[in-house]
Amino acid sequence: MGFMDKMKETAAKAGDAAKGAAKAGQDKIEEQKLKKKISDLQEELGAIVYAQRTGAPNPASDASFDASIDRLVAEITEQEDLLAAVGDDEDGDETGGTDEASAAT
Repeated sequence: MGFMDKMKETAAKAGDAAKGAAKAGQDKIEEQKLKKKISDLQEELGAIVYAQRTGAPNPASDASFDASIDRLVAEITEQEDLLAAVGDDEDGDETGGTDEASAAT
C-alpha cells in the first residue's frame, strides 16, 4: 500500500499544480483586460482634455468637459482598484506577498 499512497500523493500534487497554473493564466488574462481598459479610458481622457484646451467641442457631447473628466477619472480609478485586487488575490493565495503590491503603489 505504501507505493499506492505515494502515487496518490504525487497525483494530488500534480493536480494542485495544474489548478495553480490555470488560476495564474486566468489572472494574467484578467490583468491584461483591465490594463487595456485603463489605457482606453486614459486615451479618451486625453482627447477630452485636448479638446478642452484647444477650444474644440467635447467629444463626449452628452456632458460638460468637467463632468466628462470626472467620470473618466472615476472609471480609471475603479479599474485600477480592480487591477490591484487581481494582483492581491494572486500574491495573497500563494506567497502572502501583499506587502509588495502595497509598496509599489
